[in-house]
Amino acid sequence: MVHSAENLSGLGTTENSRARLPPEIIAFFMKEGGHSLILRGGAGTGKTTFALQIIEELSAIERSYYLSTRVSDHSLFSQFPWLKEKFQRGETSRFTISSNRTLEAKDQKEKQLGLTELKGIKSLVGKEAKISLEIGRDLRELETIYKIVETNEKSKQLIVIDSIDALAEKYGETCAKIILTIQSDLVEGYGANVLFVLESADPQLDYLGDGVVLLKSLEYQRRRLREIEIMKLRGCEIQQMRYIFTLRGGRIQSFGRTSDVDISLWKGWSPIPDTGERVSCGIEDIDHILGGGLEKGSIVLLELGHAIPTSVSTAIENSMVANFVAQGRGVIWVPMRKASAENLRNRMVGIVSEGDFERNVRIPEKAIQIGTAAKYVLPIEGSTAYDDFNWQNLAFALQDSHQPYLTLMGFDTMESIYGIQVMDQLADYLASIRRNKGIFVGLAPPSADSTQRIADLATIHLKIDRVGGTVILYGEKPFTECNAFTFAEKKVGGHISLVPIL
Repeated sequence: MVHSAENLSGLGTTENSRARLPPEIIAFFMKEGGHSLILRGGAGTGKTTFALQIIEELSAIERSYYLSTRVSDHSLFSQFPWLKEKFQRGETSRFTISSNRTLEAKDQKEKQLGLTELKGIKSLVGKEAKISLEIGRDLRELETIYKIVETNEKSKQLIVIDSIDALAEKYGETCAKIILTIQSDLVEGYGANVLFVLESADPQLDYLGDGVVLLKSLEYQRRRLREIEIMKLRGCEIQQMRYIFTLRGGRIQSFGRTSDVDISLWKGWSPIPDTGERVSCGIEDIDHILGGGLEKGSIVLLELGHAIPTSVSTAIENSMVANFVAQGRGVIWVPMRKASAENLRNRMVGIVSEGDFERNVRIPEKAIQIGTAAKYVLPIEGSTAYDDFNWQNLAFALQDSHQPYLTLMGFDTMESIYGIQVMDQLADYLASIRRNKGIFVGLAPPSADSTQRIADLATIHLKIDRVGGTVILYGEKPFTECNAFTFAEKKVGGHISLVPIL
């Protein structure tokens, strides 16, 4: 099937094209001169999606030609509705799709001359030829590609052959011979960019390409992850070798390193309302995977893996506290990393109003360490959690706030105050939370000894891990697939998005 690629420019600015390929790959094709990239991977890893998307993302600067050797136009449009929509809207003037079926139907009476007039093939059948393709053979696919490149010699061009295996099979040649011919003629001779799609993950042909990318489907904690591995990109610096990606919506969205962001820029919290009897945690996408939010009386464990950026746990704490406070609900907050009450107040004011914070938040601190007499500071003895966390006393401290109350505890801080047996001391308090329809959320870093005890009691257990540079979140209770954790502006709630890895 052949269609030309001039109309996919600007696609990257549309809402449904938020997906992006790794920037190193885009930079590789944008370099001066011609370059070849071998894309390989097992069945179902997303090779065709990758091939179409590279055309899409380079359409503003290159004319692109996509040769589909196994799949018809109709099948491509069925599998990728966004592609069909582009053609229907006339947004493909720089994009040509070509399949065997299209070529065969184009003009059955047209005489096929083989490649006798193509200088690259002609030069390769001489004395020093490394390969030989029989002149006069029916080679309509290659002939079409060569003529396109020669006709548009002065333009920057991208040729995508999906797959090279099928083309070699049809011609009775090896993949290596086809790749070598095209590399010599089109890449080196005409300066065209060429993407060769291979149908297997076998690395034996890697030496033939200027670049090599491998798509993989992996198992992680009994869940599927997808990974783009950049094996080589000649002449380009590779900042990140592996990218987690998703195929949601028929497009690739890759995820770079989840880095620290300045969450102090969050201002003016817009609360997420309750859904029926469920209470929002302040993060829309977490509410969604929990079926609409937190049930009253829930015991929640958020288990943090190693090397999670501080911004991730801080953003989660801020979001939960802000959503309860903005709705006038009470919060007992024991922060992670032993943050002081004054620092927490400075962190939250601006996200919520100062008055709402002081009225609805109570931060337990040892009486002997209290540096301010502010209303939001709750003096405790610090000898046993059994005495310090008494439901009646805490409810009295929050008497001006609405229920359900949120108790948010960082267990690095709790264990530093009460020791590793702190969960034994909290048994009565947790029972009171369930009985009074409150909500308990425990944040457990890798150093916490209480994690398993909380997990045994938890009605909801979410894990946050880091794979490569990407932070992912998945549920044990309820069981969910992996989601990439990203920061993105939201109209309501915290600026946190979870993108399912599909």
